[in-house]
Amino acid sequence: MLKNEKLKNVMLFLFIGFMIAQPVFDIFWLYSDNLIAIFKFSPSTIIRMLIMMILIITSFIWFKDKKKYKALIIGIVVYTIYAIFHHINSLNFYVPYGNFGNYSFLKEMFYLVRMIMPLLIVFITYEKKLSLKYFQIIVVAVALIFSVTMVLSNFLGFALASYGGGTQPIKATFFEWFLSSTYDKYKYLEVASKGIFHMANQVSGVLVCLLPILIYIYFNKANFLHTITVALTILSMIMLGTRVASIGWILICIAMIFVYLFFVYFKKEMVINKKALVILVVMMAIFASILPYSPVMNRTYINDNSKQVEDELSATNSKKSLEKFKKYIAEKEKEDLTEKEKKALKKEKVKFVKNSYNTFGVDRTYIEIIYPYTEDPDFWLDEYEIPFEDRANHRQLKTDITNHIIALNDNKLDYVVGMSFTRLRNAPCYMENDIYVHMYSIGFVGIILFIAPYFCILCYSLYKMFKDYKNKFTFLNVTLAGSIMLVFFAGIMSGNVFDEWICTLFLGLICGFLLINVMKVNDHDQINI
Repeated sequence: MLKNEKLKNVMLFLFIGFMIAQPVFDIFWLYSDNLIAIFKFSPSTIIRMLIMMILIITSFIWFKDKKKYKALIIGIVVYTIYAIFHHINSLNFYVPYGNFGNYSFLKEMFYLVRMIMPLLIVFITYEKKLSLKYFQIIVVAVALIFSVTMVLSNFLGFALASYGGGTQPIKATFFEWFLSSTYDKYKYLEVASKGIFHMANQVSGVLVCLLPILIYIYFNKANFLHTITVALTILSMIMLGTRVASIGWILICIAMIFVYLFFVYFKKEMVINKKALVILVVMMAIFASILPYSPVMNRTYINDNSKQVEDELSATNSKKSLEKFKKYIAEKEKEDLTEKEKKALKKEKVKFVKNSYNTFGVDRTYIEIIYPYTEDPDFWLDEYEIPFEDRANHRQLKTDITNHIIALNDNKLDYVVGMSFTRLRNAPCYMENDIYVHMYSIGFVGIILFIAPYFCILCYSLYKMFKDYKNKFTFLNVTLAGSIMLVFFAGIMSGNVFDEWICTLFLGLICGFLLINVMKVNDHDQINI
């Protein structure tokens, strides 16, 4: 019995160490093409998978609740049935043209495993009854690893650029933001930095969901460690240059101050720490004064110059030329054309699209590689008619192309079980909105199975909190619920959140810890380190 308890403790500390090591697993070079060519997957992925399998197997071995075993068996059956239908539908997805034909069974099944593993982290966290002390250690350690690495690499000039593939170091450090010439010489793409990590959106998603918890910890024990952790986390979020992180920190801080004051003066859960509150407000003022010089505030958005471009198109008669050409095409297509005449008409369309895509602001990659205009010029002629802001916005363009491809396939099951993750990745036509992405990649049923459980945990926790307002509606639980909501917000605003382990593993951890709190008799644990 004693031996078994020691083994359980070993597994607990393996779990804690595994979660703390997540930033290390997300280092950019571990995802290099050379390493993936050797191992077929990133070494980080292999290590994560092995450790999670150990944690999952041991967690299931140690619990003796038969109902849980039944739930496990039912879950395995349901997910297996879904995987079979998803694979069959993805395999039979018809792509007449375009770069959507590359489907990989191995990568697709791995993707489904990657989606389900963080749900099992919810179970592991809950089963191990992770204490607030260890939860705090994980959150603070992870935030420090991310932020210290990002800030130092930026200061020293070797941080990777957040955008443009992120393979090149930044052209200007934090100290150069304040020089008037910096943004004249460099684009924000060359100044925003992600440290040495894999992708900016994922790091953004993690820091956004951790910041409220860090502020909760700070208000409970405003020592030097917690103060500097909050400060460095905010600074690293500004450096990232994503709208979600660079602007989100302000809203999070303001919201957390109001929540804190509510629990001080209305719920009377704690005594106000005026010094901590003043320091946080001063900290916010300092970072807010830096914000105008940051990459995100010097970012040129498509809608900033969309009216100017539309005016230029009108001035050069490009719009009139398009209208005239489409009218000519419509009249021609009313005629009873021979096959030869149809081919000749298509060549005219192709020529028009080719000669004008630059004028209409369409990215060459999309029009030549992802969805070739030579095969379907009619689609691109229609795209030329939509407002420039939507046409030049890659998010909208990716959505339009994917919608068109699915419409051509004309199979309602594409919306039910999905048309596959690998097709969207290989195109590449991966939209920056997790709702759209997963509606297409795993379908409505897939969203229910892989993403909805987090939302259900959130709703159930909120129900328990309001039902037992006295004991469960606490500063900690409200903070955790807010963090979960922020993950959903980041997924909708920037995408690449719910299908990346660096984000979903922490989502699983927070969901599991919130369940621990709302399921126990009371919730008065205190920060003790």
